[in-house]
Amino acid sequence: MKALQFPKSLLICLVGIMCIPAIAYGSFHYIYPSDPSLVYTKHGKLNVEWVKFSENANFTEYLAKERHFDEDSLSADILVLRTYQEPQSSIHEHNQVIYSSVVLHQKVNCRNRTVSVEDLLMFSKSMSGGLLVKDLYDLDWDLGEASPGSIDEMKVTTLCGFTS
Repeated sequence: MKALQFPKSLLICLVGIMCIPAIAYGSFHYIYPSDPSLVYTKHGKLNVEWVKFSENANFTEYLAKERHFDEDSLSADILVLRTYQEPQSSIHEHNQVIYSSVVLHQKVNCRNRTVSVEDLLMFSKSMSGGLLVKDLYDLDWDLGEASPGSIDEMKVTTLCGFTS
C-alpha cells in the first residue's frame, strides 16, 4: 500500500492555521496579562504564596497564605501584595517615587474593626518584581474603622470571622 502524501505547502498551511489560536492567545495575555488567583514570589530566601483576595479597575490585591492571629488582642498580622494596573507615583521625603506594586504588612484589629499599615515596600514592577524603590517601616498608619463595602471591611470580616 502506498502512503497518502500531502504536498509540503498544504502541510505548512495547516500548521500555520493551527498556530493562529495559540499566537492570538499568547499575544492577548502579553498585552493584557491576567491576574492569577494564586501567585508565588521569592525574595532572597523568603518564598511567599499569595491568594487573590480582591480586584478592581485600579489594582489586584493578594493576601499571603501564612498569617498570624493573636487571640489575646483579637488581631491578625497579614502580608498584602497589591499590584496596580498602571504605575503609581507619590512623593516621599521630597522625592518622587514611581512604583507598580507594593507589599504591605497590615494589622487587622477585630475588636475595633480597623486595619493599619505597619510596613510598606514599593516595587518597580508588578507582582513585587523589579527593584525595591522605597521601603517604609514602623509606620502604624491607622486607616480607621473599615467602611462598609471596602476592601478593609472584607479583610475584617474574612480574618475575624464576622458575617456582617
